[in-house]
Amino acid sequence: MNDIMYHHNTGYGNPISGVLGWPWVNATSQLLFSNATGNATQDLYVSFTHRELPPTVLVALGLFNNSDFSGANNVNATMPSNMMNPARLWRSSHILPFLTNVAIEKMECDSYGFQDEESTTGEYYRVLVNRSPQLLPGCVDGPGYSCSRSGFEGLLAERAEMFSGYGEKCGVDYKNSTDVLGIFA
Repeated sequence: MNDIMYHHNTGYGNPISGVLGWPWVNATSQLLFSNATGNATQDLYVSFTHRELPPTVLVALGLFNNSDFSGANNVNATMPSNMMNPARLWRSSHILPFLTNVAIEKMECDSYGFQDEESTTGEYYRVLVNRSPQLLPGCVDGPGYSCSRSGFEGLLAERAEMFSGYGEKCGVDYKNSTDVLGIFA
């Protein structure tokens, strides 16, 4: 029951979910990119939110979505309301057990044969959900489920194309709506 509820309220079953989660993903990744010179004054950035935002962030990142495997690439076919889908990836007990932690880690790795071909830094990113590394869709070219910086930037560009336009897609009635979230400014 909770899987279906979160799927339709804040997950893939709600077309606005990714739009709501995108500003956090964008702000967090841009912060990590801005400190890529190694001269960062801070090593850890933390933000807190209500339980409804983490599923939207997961949608914006493309995590826990197995619609590609439904046969018709239909996200709602993975969460039918008339029967249980034992192969579903969207499980509220894994995503929102009590408190949810979503982290984007930046790692530098210049050894073990991993080197981003488009960079000399060996910079990699990975997403952890409740301390568990997650495979980013189409971006696993680094160690430990990580993604090279160039791959991560490409993934973010694709996700931005899908989910930016907060004001327009949410139907706000004021003119100063923005896609920018300045939580770390």
